[in-house]
Amino acid sequence: MTQEANDGTMQPSIMHKFRASVAQPILHSILHTELSQAVYTAEHVESLGTKLGVEISSRLASEPGWDRYKFITNIVVSQPGPGARMSSSCVWDSNSDCVVRESFVSPNIR
Repeated sequence: MTQEANDGTMQPSIMHKFRASVAQPILHSILHTELSQAVYTAEHVESLGTKLGVEISSRLASEPGWDRYKFITNIVVSQPGPGARMSSSCVWDSNSDCVVRESFVSPNIR
């Protein structure tokens, strides 16, 4: 745990600030590793989404200085065919909160 966790500060230091440019390749790597050979099946899609969410959150939390962050993952897995559009909203602090998006599309899974 970092010194920040013990000194009562509410904001991360500039060195430990969440950076989308660091998180993006992590998301990309996980999705391509886990989904490149995956085939959509209704029976397994829930466990697949859960597995992806846990792995993404764990990998992000293991980055130096990011252990105090709370990560929200929203995983949508759909079968091949017509796509769907999703939207969500959240209230946050623009000084310390951030969003990172990644998509994976293949002939077998969306």
